Amino acid sequence: MLRHNVMRGVLVGATLAGLSAFGSGAATAATADATPCHIDGYVCMTTNDIYQPNVYVADGSDYTFLRPTEVTTISNDTSKLYCVDAEYNFTLSPGQSITVTHTITSMGPTSAGCLS
Repeated sequence: MLRHNVMRGVLVGATLAGLSAFGSGAATAATADATPCHIDGYVCMTTNDIYQPNVYVADGSDYTFLRPTEVTTISNDTSKLYCVDAEYNFTLSPGQSITVTHTITSMGPTSAGCLS
């Protein structure tokens, strides 16, 4: 039994060491590229959420976060005007990119801007 637990500890330690080495490389690459993501036909958001670092919203679709989420960059590569529900609502025009941190709850296409 002791041998089994020791072997499990070795495997877990090796796995964690491998993941931490991979994670630090990924973090360095993400930090080096601070520009917002761009994918034609999508609104792309870069978040500070470790489980969902990038969110892609298809042209004309709504999106609601499960909880308010800190978004650091937003890029609207769609043909639609979007209303972004944040600490204050703002519109995001087609082709517009911003790199200011906002805590966002949801977003969706609009024809008249955001109504407070």
